[in-house]
Parts: sequence; structure tokens; C-alpha cells
Amino acid sequence: MRDNIRVIMASCKLQMKQSFSRSMFKFCIIAYPILSAITFYFIYAGKNDVTLISYVFLGTAVTSMWTSISFSSAGDIDRERFMGALEVIFSAPTKFRIIMLGKVMGNTILGIFSMVISFLVVNLLFNVKFTMVHPVLFTISLLVGVVSFAAIAMLLSGLLAISRNTRVLMNCIDYPIFILCGTLFPVELLPSWVKPISYILSPTYVLKLARMSINGINDYNVFINYMFGLIFVTILYTIGYFTFYRIIDIKARKEATLEVV
Repeated sequence: MRDNIRVIMASCKLQMKQSFSRSMFKFCIIAYPILSAITFYFIYAGKNDVTLISYVFLGTAVTSMWTSISFSSAGDIDRERFMGALEVIFSAPTKFRIIMLGKVMGNTILGIFSMVISFLVVNLLFNVKFTMVHPVLFTISLLVGVVSFAAIAMLLSGLLAISRNTRVLMNCIDYPIFILCGTLFPVELLPSWVKPISYILSPTYVLKLARMSINGINDYNVFINYMFGLIFVTILYTIGYFTFYRIIDIKARKEATLEVV
């Protein structure tokens, strides 16, 4: 256990150093929240502060966190493959999932930094007063959401480890997730046949819980149900993460699908 923790911390530290050396990642955690906040603000310009916080701030925060945690963690597989390091990492004495967990933790820390930037932009640039009715529940919701995002990142990194089309798949899932999870509008506006998909994605629950914490909770049973829903899907992601990594370990060794060609 101690050795695994040491590996996770070393992988986390190295991941953050590597991330800051890439211009694209700097854009994702610094420029992207600023540009998203400006765009989202003009969409809801003229609305009251509660609406601006619910959709401009939260919309920017969740999309920024998703991009830096889940999206970038999945992209790490593609980068390691093209650098010729993926098969080396996979064959290391430490299990592949332990090393990837450290990478995801590094992206998670940077994702929180990205969320703070989005908060500062909305608060300072547009002079939106950040107020909420239930700050403790808001904090708990975001913390559980960050854990859930990390679980999705681990699941995606495992699924994409044996695919040579990682870049294409990664780019295809980003904006559909934002639409399905209701970052800029309520999920209830989506067609009825789409809603079940929305409720297997944790950002949907994070946004609902956060918005209820900001605006006030009329029915605590609804809040609790959403919280249990978030915890449930996070557990499913975690089970899927362990299951897929066991399958991938066998499949990659048999078929040798980790190289570029």
C-alpha cells in the first residue's frame, strides 16, 4: 500500500509538470474558463445574479473541470502512445491503473484550479455577486462531483487504452456531454428519449445539486435522491474501471494493441 501511494504521488507530480509544459493544456485550464465564462455570460446577459451563477458560473466550472479531468485524462493515453511510452508504462512493475490514477489526480488538482479561474472571471469581470443558500451542501456536492469526474476519467482511460482511435473518440464525446448534462439549460428541455442518458452521467447530478444549493432547497428528499444518484453512478464508474482494467490487461497482452501502428 505504501509503495502504491508513493507511485501515485510521483505520477501525480510528474503529470502536473508535463501538463504545464503543453500549450494546449494551459489553454484548457486558463484560457478555456475565461472564454467560456464570457460566452456564457452574453447568453444570459440581463438575467438576475441567481441565474448567472446557476448557468454562467456553474456551466463554466463544470465544463472546465470535465475538460481538464476527464477529457485530458483520456487524452493522456493518446499522448503516451505516440511518445512510445504507453507499452512501457503498461509493462512496469506497478499496475497500469495505479500509474493512471496518479495522472488523473494531477489533472483533478489542475481542474480545481480551472474552476477557481472561472469563479474569479464571473465574479470580477462581470461583477456578479456569488451568494448561495446552502454553502455546506454546495461544497459537499462539488467534492463528490470531483471524485465522480475522476472515476469517469479512470474509466475512459481504460477503455481508450486499447483503441488506436483515441483522439477521434475523445473529441467526439466532449460537447455531447455538455448538452446531455444541461450545462447551459435544464435537462428537462431535452427530448424524453435522451433524458435516461443524461442521468447516467455524473455532471447532470453535480449541476442539479449545486443549483439547488445556490437557489434554495424546497424538497430535501429531491436533493437527497440526486445525491444518492451521484454516489450510485460514481460507484458504477469505479466498478467499471476495475472491471475494464482487468479485461484490458489480458486483451492488451494477447493482442498487443498499445503501439501506434
